[in-house]
Amino acid sequence: MPTNDSQLNTDAHRSDDSLPEAAAERTTANPSIVDVRRVLFKRKFLIIFIVALALVISIIYAKTRIPLYAASATVEIDTSRSQSMGLGEALGGALDENSPQLQTDVVRLKGDSLIFRAVGELALEDRGPYPNAFKNVKPPITDDCLSPQERQAIVNSVKSGMTISIIPKTNVVQISYRNPNPVVARDVVNTLLQVFMARSVEDRLYTVQQAAEMLSPQMQDLKTHAVEAQQELAKYQAEHNFISSDSNANGGVNLTFDGLKILNQQLAEAQADLIVKQARLRLVESSSPDALLSVAPTPTMESLRGQRNEATAQLTQLMTKYGPGYPPVHQLQMQIKQIDKQIAVEANNVRRRVQEEYETSAATVKAIQQRLDAQMDEAYKLNSGAAQYALLREDAETSGDLYDALQLKLKESSVTAALDAASISVIDHAVIRPVPVEPNVRRIVMTGGLAGLLVAIFLALGLEALDDTLQTSEDVETYSKLYSLGAIPHFDPQARVQKESAPGEYKTPPRLVTINAMDSIAAEAFRVVRSAILLSSIDAPKKVLLVTSSFMAEGKSTLSSNLAIALAQRGARVLLVDTDLRRGTLNGMFGLPSSLPGLSNILGKLEEGAPFIQPIPTIPLLTFLPSGIRVPNPAELLASARMSALLAEWKDKYDHIVLDSAPILMVSDALPVAAQSDGVVIVVRSGVTRKKALKRTYELLVRSNARLLGAVVNDVNLKLENYYTYSYKGYGYGYSGYKGYASAYGDKPKEDE
Repeated sequence: MPTNDSQLNTDAHRSDDSLPEAAAERTTANPSIVDVRRVLFKRKFLIIFIVALALVISIIYAKTRIPLYAASATVEIDTSRSQSMGLGEALGGALDENSPQLQTDVVRLKGDSLIFRAVGELALEDRGPYPNAFKNVKPPITDDCLSPQERQAIVNSVKSGMTISIIPKTNVVQISYRNPNPVVARDVVNTLLQVFMARSVEDRLYTVQQAAEMLSPQMQDLKTHAVEAQQELAKYQAEHNFISSDSNANGGVNLTFDGLKILNQQLAEAQADLIVKQARLRLVESSSPDALLSVAPTPTMESLRGQRNEATAQLTQLMTKYGPGYPPVHQLQMQIKQIDKQIAVEANNVRRRVQEEYETSAATVKAIQQRLDAQMDEAYKLNSGAAQYALLREDAETSGDLYDALQLKLKESSVTAALDAASISVIDHAVIRPVPVEPNVRRIVMTGGLAGLLVAIFLALGLEALDDTLQTSEDVETYSKLYSLGAIPHFDPQARVQKESAPGEYKTPPRLVTINAMDSIAAEAFRVVRSAILLSSIDAPKKVLLVTSSFMAEGKSTLSSNLAIALAQRGARVLLVDTDLRRGTLNGMFGLPSSLPGLSNILGKLEEGAPFIQPIPTIPLLTFLPSGIRVPNPAELLASARMSALLAEWKDKYDHIVLDSAPILMVSDALPVAAQSDGVVIVVRSGVTRKKALKRTYELLVRSNARLLGAVVNDVNLKLENYYTYSYKGYGYGYSGYKGYASAYGDKPKEDE
């Protein structure tokens, strides 16, 4: 071969080490926003379908859901107005402003027993969420009237629709409940508040009742003693005919009796205080640490109880949500044990302090009693009769006053316990809401549409990642070592012809868009490929051009015929040869019968002469050589010396020889011809040709010492190319009806690629 051909081979052929710099950069670059946009545009119909499906499902879901009505009530829990139990320090005193009473009340509102009692009271009136569950239950409703499983199921069901929250920076608590029946939703909230307020009064009255029961023996003794003292005084007065010691003229006697009176009053007060502290001591000794908070409250005890309530609430939430194996659950359990130890220590301190107060009071009573005894001795010395009378009178008065004082305190404790309900005031009662809160159709549809969009995007990106077909010229340069010579758009060969043919006049076949639609984008794309090939080697033009592809139906015949026409339209002498001796299709491209003699006849010396044809009368510079008859050994004929001689002969007669070949990966017919060609153009069909197939085709051609010019992307969507988005008005594109190669080589006729 001449030296200049060797030089052309060196310039045109690119080995694995000669990857274009731009292609190398694109190979290693990360996907950009433009790439993502291209993928989304490519899969737009899939995305639209999934989003539409998600919207339809969301609408159906929203329309088929059972509507839920919400009822809400707001109450103010003012702990600063809470009163004592009426026994002063003995039964707890006033609540501290910083006590955790508000949080405790919220926990009580969420309690199982409170909810069960509210549901039961509604059921007794044949209403509420479970009116039939208590048909065979006689009032009152207790925790044992149903089985544990039934009771827990009812409580959990009501709890699932209930929300109790504290409005920040206020003492206001909001209780909400959702139910398909708006009347039931209202009744549950209002009944729960009524039960809560009644339960609060009951709990306080129970504490007062316990205190009264413990004071009852002392009260009875006081009453008996007061009666006996009055009787003794009356008896003494009758026996001694004594009216009053003030009748004595001696002022010393009056002062003595006055002092005796004062001591008697002090002794009565001390004894009353001793009795109260004795009762308090008994309450402290017999009460649990929980009851100590109401009997002898301390800031430390209240703080510890608040910490324990808060930790218990957190433990219940974590146990319900994560189970007992969750590490924070063990931490809270240890924390509760530590708090219980501190509560026990504080309870012992309270008991010790109450014991000390009782001993102090007893010592005070003893001291006053001793002083009174001394005063009485002195009074006896002055006036035995007056002293005895004063003693009896003071004893009677002291006993009566003490009994009256204790009786009054017990009555006050009952009243103040009921008044504690005033610390819970209802701001807004629950009312019937006419509009359901669920389902929120708008929110469900928007959420479903957004979820569908996200799923569609991820699915599109996933399918793109799994799709190993080549789509655009950029893909060809990114995943192979080939330059892109151009992109042929998706066009419809039947969409437009240049003019109507007169009767008997030659009619140009529809696929030859370079003649039928010279002003179309498709025709311009073929001319772009022509220019790219010619400009690839201006100094040493490539005469023999081989057009091939990896598999069938990728557009080799369409490209080779239109490329040959475009070269001839430029004024060059062009020979178009169909080298696919197995299933040549260029005859059908030009509307010629498939039985014409051609290349196989020449190579096999089956006919004399050259069966060359001018297929298009309007382009006399274009000559066409069909594939000829089918032969049993096409690869051997194409690799013969006669084929090489023909190529050398044609180079002298024509400016360009365009060879349409068989697919590289299907048969080996094209490889010998590719090695003898000045340039090889690989056709890649968008969305059909796979990356591995193009890579394998490239490797086979390189090993055959073929001079690769580049690749042409056929049947491409120009919107995916990004750079070519305009169109000619009134001209459509698309390969409708285009089927290309048959699935296998054989004798069955096939359509053009």
